[in-house]
Amino acid sequence: MERLANERSDISLRVVDIVDWESEVAAQYSIRGLPTLWLYEDGRQVATELGDVLGRLNGR
Repeated sequence: MERLANERSDISLRVVDIVDWESEVAAQYSIRGLPTLWLYEDGRQVATELGDVLGRLNGR
């Protein structure tokens, strides 16, 4: 993911460290497992499943 974000100017990668599953960050974003990937286009969420996110990033 880092490589892809570095190669393409239209991709931004945000990493959130989940130190504790009871943390405010985990609760705020409803993160229940890792990895958690979300893909946004024009400010709206378009994919949340790993395969879908990676497929869209690879142009499939």
